[in-house]
Amino acid sequence: MRGEAIDAATRVHCRRGSAGSLYATFEADWSTESAYGEVLPLGNPLPSGFYNFTGSNLPNWQKASAAQQRGDANAIIGCLGDSTVAGQGAASNELASNAKSKSWPTQLARLTPNGSWSSVWGDNNVSAAAGDLHAFDARLHRAGWPISNMRASGTLCGGSFHGLPSAVSQSFTPTNPIDTIEVWYARSPGRGRFTIDVDGGPTLAAVDCAGADALMKATATCTPGHHTINLRKTTDSNDVYLTGLRCFNSAIKEVSVYNLGGCRWGSADFVVDSHPWNTLPAVTAIAPNLVIFQAGIINDWDGHVPLSTVTSNMTTVINALKSVNCDVILMSGAPSEAGVYASYPTQAAYVANMKSLAYAANVPFIDIWGLFGGTWSAAAMNDSLHPNQTGYALIAGYAGIAILDPSARSLS
Repeated sequence: MRGEAIDAATRVHCRRGSAGSLYATFEADWSTESAYGEVLPLGNPLPSGFYNFTGSNLPNWQKASAAQQRGDANAIIGCLGDSTVAGQGAASNELASNAKSKSWPTQLARLTPNGSWSSVWGDNNVSAAAGDLHAFDARLHRAGWPISNMRASGTLCGGSFHGLPSAVSQSFTPTNPIDTIEVWYARSPGRGRFTIDVDGGPTLAAVDCAGADALMKATATCTPGHHTINLRKTTDSNDVYLTGLRCFNSAIKEVSVYNLGGCRWGSADFVVDSHPWNTLPAVTAIAPNLVIFQAGIINDWDGHVPLSTVTSNMTTVINALKSVNCDVILMSGAPSEAGVYASYPTQAAYVANMKSLAYAANVPFIDIWGLFGGTWSAAAMNDSLHPNQTGYALIAGYAGIAILDPSARSLS
């Protein structure tokens, strides 16, 4: 599949059936490769619901996508937002039942040629929302490290994996063959050490977490294949805190899709900047080429956060990402059920505010709220707030249209 890209003539059509059910259909035309193996720029018009895609305001993503398709480098997409990014509601037990595997970032990875979701970033704030992380993401072994999930700490994606003096390992089994492991951890004075191995074999790397405050990355390699990655706290008495883990096969240049959702998060949670492992500095440190930023809009409109505050928070994130050559696409959330949550006029005001900021900041905008019809639909929703697997598939489809042709243009 490498070298194939879905062009912007792809359309996602949503329509309501006689019972008010929501459907989506996809029509795809596939581009061809040049003699040099590059996918030729397409730049076709996008359907309604997509705004300020100029064909030139995703330059870093366009460059990264072309390099990935040539087989030169991995490309990285970060999906940053609230519980509707994390995947709450994708399964019947909304914070368990391996729901993360059905989230829209995961489904986007599966729609993308050589896409991968073989990473985990914090606990997506699932534990603070009374969920069970190891049931929410079945790739994590249940006997793993506990979660340090104090929301006020502002850690990227909620809780850190807290390594205590114990024989218990933090274990992760990706769904694809891998040979490279990256572990992001908090370095600070007095912290302990951990080791990395696969399948209970020899230590591949030993990592000392003591030192000046920083968010650090340790890298280990192993023989290519399907593996269980084990992170083991050493016998010293000092704790360690792990923020993220990513693994990949270095022989295949992939599109890595990071699920950076945090349950219950609003726009204020994305601008915390007291420590290097807080969300704002951490998301820039892990260096995606593109961030699709949902900004916790559904929690902001339900909490009646002033629009000026929301705009300020989103602007801070956009500017921070742009400063490290990361492109941004703003994306609204699915409609919440009015009466249970904010009224539809209130929701519309927050969506309009996000759209206005997209033009002011020269970033694209995908209006998921409008594409869902601007009203809550039982067919696409698990509950009054969270989409179901079908709803998340729709969102993944819309996001796929935007990312697979970075030069595509919107009608306005």
